[in-house]
Amino acid sequence: MTPSSEVWRRDNVVLYRYHGEERAGMVPIVLVMSLVTKPYVFDLRPGSSLVQDLLDAGHDVFLLDWGIPEPVDAHNGIDRYTDHYLPRAVEAAACVAQSADVTLFGYCMGALLALLSTAGNPQMPVRNIVALATPVKLRDLSPMTTMLAEGRLRPDDLVDETGNVPASLVMESLRIVKPTAPLATYSNLWQSLADDEALSAHNALVGWSNDHIPFPGTAFRQLATDYIAGGAPLGGTAPVGDRIVSLGDVRCPVLSVVGAKDHLVPPEASAPLAELLSNADLTTLVLPAGHAGLFIGRQARTKCVPSIIEWLAGLT
Repeated sequence: MTPSSEVWRRDNVVLYRYHGEERAGMVPIVLVMSLVTKPYVFDLRPGSSLVQDLLDAGHDVFLLDWGIPEPVDAHNGIDRYTDHYLPRAVEAAACVAQSADVTLFGYCMGALLALLSTAGNPQMPVRNIVALATPVKLRDLSPMTTMLAEGRLRPDDLVDETGNVPASLVMESLRIVKPTAPLATYSNLWQSLADDEALSAHNALVGWSNDHIPFPGTAFRQLATDYIAGGAPLGGTAPVGDRIVSLGDVRCPVLSVVGAKDHLVPPEASAPLAELLSNADLTTLVLPAGHAGLFIGRQARTKCVPSIIEWLAGLT
């Protein structure tokens, strides 16, 4: 793990700054993860670390860790993350880095949260956004989202006694998207046995992919009702708390990175961004990668990540 220090905290949410050379004048990058997976995948292991790649390219890198939801977090709605934690973490990163603004770098649902937060909080100092595998067309992402959209499954059916969706259900909902995934895992493992480096990389990624966390209950109900069943933000707007947010209010440069082989968030789930971000300077980059392959693995290091770094360099 790349050394880091805590620079800001609210409740279970922590902002870390990775150690590196002083980078005065560099726009800091704030990494934003989904609500259901742990963020250490950004810094998975030596030789497969997006954090280290960004540091090596001269960037000042921060990580926003949502923490592991507890019963007290069951009441957190989507607005708690987009209107409370994210804006304050962004301000803290800008202050610590002595920068006027930041780059938000979101992955999966973290990318959607970053876009909603920027749209709904125009005072937030965001210079640009990198959005990896952004799910904006949510209805058909998995059999579970389809059942929620059709009313064959109720959100409360998935919430346990803590008020949250348990990690085991989160993992199963992702696993049924690609039922053959365990077979592919065994095949990859077999091919890695003769190569210590490949075996270590395989085990690290599989370990992370099985290391999910609970989904805060209120945020999940809102996602199921307003976004999956209700179709937001496909109409251009989305409910966030007691107000309506328009993605058209995002006015900064945005890089949407899409994996052509992504089974969890396929290209068609991110495609509506071209219309929704009508006032942003949008660049769409489609790469021959899967969901995690956008920034993990040999291809990520030789093609995907360099393409992202090149886009960032072009904005400075």
